[in-house]
Amino acid sequence: MEDFVRFAIAKGVKKYGFSSHAPLPFHTFWNMNLDSLPYYKAEFYRLKKKYADQIELFLGLEVDYIEGVFDARSDLYDMQDFDYLISSVHFLAPHPDGGYFSVDGKFYNFQKNIEKVFGGDIRLATERFYEISSNMVRKGGFEIVGHLDKIAQNARNCPDFDVKAKWYIDLVTEYLELIKKQGMMIEINTKSYLELGITYPDVQFFPIIKELEIPVMVNSDCHYPDKVIDGYSEVFKKLKEAGITETVDLTEEGWNLS
Repeated sequence: MEDFVRFAIAKGVKKYGFSSHAPLPFHTFWNMNLDSLPYYKAEFYRLKKKYADQIELFLGLEVDYIEGVFDARSDLYDMQDFDYLISSVHFLAPHPDGGYFSVDGKFYNFQKNIEKVFGGDIRLATERFYEISSNMVRKGGFEIVGHLDKIAQNARNCPDFDVKAKWYIDLVTEYLELIKKQGMMIEINTKSYLELGITYPDVQFFPIIKELEIPVMVNSDCHYPDKVIDGYSEVFKKLKEAGITETVDLTEEGWNLS
C-alpha cells in the first residue's frame, strides 16, 4: 500500500483512495481474505498519518455483487468503516458443476463459459449481465458503480458481439438511466486505455452520461503502483470532448464536483 502512496505523491496526486477487492464468502485469488481486513485498515491509518502533510488518503472497498449471494449490504464486515464503496459485477452466473462464471480474465475461459452456461449466446449473456447489474443498483448500499460495461472487455472479441450494435447501446443506456434514477455516480475507469485504447464505460457512452447528468469520478483501477494515474490525461480530454467538464471529488466533508 505504501508504494501506491509514494508513487501517487511523486506524480503530483493530492488525493488518493484505496479500494481493495472486498472479502467474499468464498475464496478468489483477487479478493482480500476476511482475516486480512483488519490489517488493511490498520495500514491505511498508518499511512494516512505518516503522509498527512503530503497527500489526502481515503479508505474504500470494491464490493462484488453476486446475485442472491453477496452485495454491499452484507453483514460480513462493517461498511461504516469506509469512506466510500464501489460495487461491481464480475460474477455472472453459477456453473452447472459448481463455482461462478467470471466475466473477467482470459478470453479463452470467457468463451468456454459462454458456451457452457449460455449455450454460446453472447447476447443472452450480456443481457443477463445488465439484469444482474440493474439488480445491484436497485439493492444499493454503495455510492459508485464500478466498470459498468466490464463484460465488453471479453465480449468484444466474440464474433456475434458489436459494441456499436443498437441492442447493446440501448441496453447500456437503460442501465445508465437506472443509475441516474437511483442517484448514484459512476467510475470512469482508465485501466485499459493506454494499452487497449478503451475505457469503462466505453467513450461512446460519454455523451449519454453527459445528457443524463450522471456524476462521474475518474479511477485508474491500477494494480501496480507505477500506474496510479495511467490514462488520466487522455481520458480527461475525452470527457471534455463529450462536454463533461466536472468530476466528483471526495473530501473529508463528502463528495463535491470539481
